[in-house]
Amino acid sequence: MKSRGTRHYELSEDDSAMTHPSNNEYMDIHSSLLTYEKVLEFFRHLERTGDVKSYCNGSNIAGRWFFQIFSKEFVEELAKVLNTALGRRRKNPPVLEVMCGDGRLTEFLEPMIKRRCIATDSKDGRYNIGYPKWVETIDALDAIAKYSPSFVIMCWEPYLSMTGIEIVKLGIPTAWIGNPKMCGHTDIFENLHIPFQSKFALSRHDYFAEREFKTDVFFFNCKPEWL
Repeated sequence: MKSRGTRHYELSEDDSAMTHPSNNEYMDIHSSLLTYEKVLEFFRHLERTGDVKSYCNGSNIAGRWFFQIFSKEFVEELAKVLNTALGRRRKNPPVLEVMCGDGRLTEFLEPMIKRRCIATDSKDGRYNIGYPKWVETIDALDAIAKYSPSFVIMCWEPYLSMTGIEIVKLGIPTAWIGNPKMCGHTDIFENLHIPFQSKFALSRHDYFAEREFKTDVFFFNCKPEWL
């Protein structure tokens, strides 16, 4: 294992999957969809070396920012809920991710669901996020008015934002992903909702070695039998 300063990580089972040979920077954990155990092991290493915050703030080979940390199991269980919900609807409007950041969740999720998935973000410059061109620049409520989605996804809504509350009040089935104490506004939970209690939810503020995980998926305007 190299020293902390070199930003190098080795995984005994598959070194090539976790290292970049040219500059010893940490890999981009979202370059592909890895298993939960591999992702967890990677972040346990970052935690031991004190690198979680810097890594999540762009100190990685892709310069990517991380808030929610995705794994194969997490995305698959989310897709299963969406497919159950969408399968009961006669019309075929798209799934809409708002405030999507770099859109990685949409990229991972779309191949697993039965509907077109559109990623949007207002791109207000609050964070130094590298937005792909295909992420549509549009406010969340304007995006909903434009696309009339069948399902809305919000992942790490900005702290104290009230937009999520406005979206939930529209009555559209919604998945709100994040830490209730660190993103969005706590008033959103005054609306009827169902905690998913995901075993695979990971985020930048977790304690990985102690398995103290702080995020979940909260479903609004959804039926319990969908979960």
